[in-house]
Amino acid sequence: MKLTTLALRNIKRNFSKYIMYFFSLSFSVFTVYSFLALMQNEQVVMAFTYDSRYRSMLMSFGIIIMVFVMFFLISSNNSFIKARKKEISTYALFGMTNGKIGKLLFLETMMVGFAALVMGIGAGIFFSKLTAMVLLEISLVAFTGDIAFSIDLKAIYITTIGFLAIFSFMGLSGLGVISRFQLVDLFKGDKLSEGKSEGSIILLIISLLLIGAGYYLAASNDPQRVVMAAIPILVLVIVGTYLFFWGGLPKVLHLIRRNKNNYYKGTNLIATSAFSHRMKSIASVMATIAVLSAVATTAIATGFTLYRNIEKNTYDIIGYDMYFYGGQEDVLEEVYDAFERHNIDLIESYTTDRYQTTPQMETLMVEGHEYLSSHKDYFRVYSQSVYNKLIFLSRSDSEAIQIHPGEGVYIYSFYGPSNISKSIEDAVVGQQLIFSNKEIKITSVLNSSTLSFGALHILVLNDSDFAALLQEGDISNVGESGEPYGQATVFQYKNPLQAHDLNRELDQILRGRVGSYRIAYNHYIESMETFGLVCFIGFFMSGVFMLMTASLLYFKQVMAAEEERHQYKMLRKIGMDSATEKRVIVKRLLPVFLIPLLLGITHSMFAMKAADTMVFSNMIPVDNSYFTVLAFSAVMYSVYGIVYGIFYFITKGQYTRILR
Repeated sequence: MKLTTLALRNIKRNFSKYIMYFFSLSFSVFTVYSFLALMQNEQVVMAFTYDSRYRSMLMSFGIIIMVFVMFFLISSNNSFIKARKKEISTYALFGMTNGKIGKLLFLETMMVGFAALVMGIGAGIFFSKLTAMVLLEISLVAFTGDIAFSIDLKAIYITTIGFLAIFSFMGLSGLGVISRFQLVDLFKGDKLSEGKSEGSIILLIISLLLIGAGYYLAASNDPQRVVMAAIPILVLVIVGTYLFFWGGLPKVLHLIRRNKNNYYKGTNLIATSAFSHRMKSIASVMATIAVLSAVATTAIATGFTLYRNIEKNTYDIIGYDMYFYGGQEDVLEEVYDAFERHNIDLIESYTTDRYQTTPQMETLMVEGHEYLSSHKDYFRVYSQSVYNKLIFLSRSDSEAIQIHPGEGVYIYSFYGPSNISKSIEDAVVGQQLIFSNKEIKITSVLNSSTLSFGALHILVLNDSDFAALLQEGDISNVGESGEPYGQATVFQYKNPLQAHDLNRELDQILRGRVGSYRIAYNHYIESMETFGLVCFIGFFMSGVFMLMTASLLYFKQVMAAEEERHQYKMLRKIGMDSATEKRVIVKRLLPVFLIPLLLGITHSMFAMKAADTMVFSNMIPVDNSYFTVLAFSAVMYSVYGIVYGIFYFITKGQYTRILR
C-alpha cells in the first residue's frame, strides 16, 4: 500500500479527532489571510485617515498570531503522535522504519494542513467583503461607499508560504518524537502511568508569592509606577503561573488526597487520582493556557472598553460639538452659512469674552511641586451665570452651580491618579484670593476641561462679585499690550458626530484663521479609527487564542482517554455503574478546563486594573472607573467562558465515547 493511500485512510479513521484540530487551524488561516488582505485592500486603506498606523497594527498582530499558531500546531501534532503509539508500534512491528513512519505522519500533517489552508483561504476570500465592511462599520463614522469583492493574490501567496513552512516544521518535529519511541514502550503506552507527583510546598509558596507580587504592582494607582513595572509584572505573573502548575497544583492535589474523609467520599478518589496522574503531561499546557487566556481576555476587554467609551471620552475632552476662540469676527458669518448650506439645524451658539485675573495668593504645593502661584499663573474667570450657560450648551457631565457672595469655585483640567486629584483639592480648598478691595475664598473644586479655552486654571464667581471685580479692574479681557484676549464661541447642533460634510467644511473655514478651535467630530473619528481597529483585531486575536487553547486541551484529554480506557473497563468490572462513571468524568475533566480559565481571568482582572490606572482613569473620569472597566470586561469574560464551556462539553462527549 502506498504511503499516500495509508495517510488518507488514517485521516479518515481519525476524522473525529482531527475535526477540532482542522477547524481551529482553518480559522487561524482565515484570520491571517483576512489581515493580509485588509492590509492590501486599497479601498479600505484609503478610507482610513492614518493608513500607516492601520497597516502596522494589522501586520504586528498578524505576526503574533502566526507565532502562536506555530506553537499550537507543534504541540498538537506531538500530542496526536503520542496518542497513536499503538498504531505506530504496529507499523514498526511489520518492518516499517522510523523514517517511513515519519514520512507517513509528515504526509498526514501536510494533507490536513493543505486542506485547512484551502478551507481557511477560501473562507477568507468568501467573507473578504463582509470582513472589510465590519471593520469599516466599527472603525469609521462617515464611510458611505461600497466595498468591491476582491481576491488578493499577494495575501494568498504569503499565507500559503507561511503556513506551509509551519507544516513542514511540524512534520520534522514529529519525526523527532518518533525517533525517541521504543517498540516495547509503544505497545504498553496506554498502560504506562506517569506516576503521582506530590508537588512541592516550596514551589506552591513561591508561585503564590510571585503572582501576588505581580498583582500588587499591577494594582498600584500610580501610572508611572505601573508603566515602569510593566515588564516585572509580566515576568512575575508568568513565572509564578508555571511554577504553580508544575509544583503548586500537584501539591494541592497531594494535600487533598491526604484528607482521607473527603478523598474516599463518593467518586473523589477515582477523579482526583486520574487528574493527579496526568499533571506531569498537562501542567505546562494548563499554565500556557492560563497565560494566553489572560492575554486574550485582556486584549478583547481592553478593545471593547476603549470602543464603548469613545463618544463619552470625546465630550469629556472637547465638551462641545464645536468651539473656537480668537478672530471670530472674520469667520462667524461663514460658519453660520455652512450650517445653512448643509441643512444642519444649529440648536444654539453662544459667545463670551475670555476674562483673566491674577489675584494675590500663597504659593500652593502639590506632591512636593509648585502647583499654583500668583507670580506666574493666572485664572480664566467666569461669572456664575456665564458658567451655567456654557455648561448648558456642553455635552459633558458637568452640572450648573450656585455660588454665594465671597466664595469661588476652582476648576482644573487634570485627569490622572485619584491621589493627585485629592492632593490638588486639599491644597486649593480654603485658599484666600486677594483682590484690590475684596477677598474670595475657594470653597469647592471641580475637575473639567470644558471651559478652559487655553487656560490651566479656572475660577467661577458669584455674579455680583464678578461685576464688582470687573469694575475695579481686577478682572480684564485685555492683555498688557492693549489687545483683547479674544472671545470664545461654542456651538450645539444636531447629529454632530455624523455630519461629515459639514464638519469637513467647518474644519476648512477655521483652520489658520482663529486662535484655536476644536470640533468633536475630528476627535471622534480619530478615536473610532484607532480603537475600532484595536477592537476588531482584539476580536480575531482572542478568537484564535480561544479556539487554539481550548483545542489543545481537547487533544490532551482525547489522548488521555485512549490511555485510560482500560482503567475504566476494570472499574466497570468491579461494579461502577453508568451514573457513577459520568460523575467521575465530570470531576476528571472540569478542573482541566476550569482552573486555567479562572486563573487567566484573574490575571486579566489585575491587568485591566493596570490598564485603568494608565489609560481608562483618564478616559472614564468617574470616582470608580475600574468598576466601569470591570463591567465591560465581564461581558468578554462571559463570552470566553461560554466558548470554553462549549469545548468542555465537546471534549466530555468525545472522552465518554472513547471510554465506551
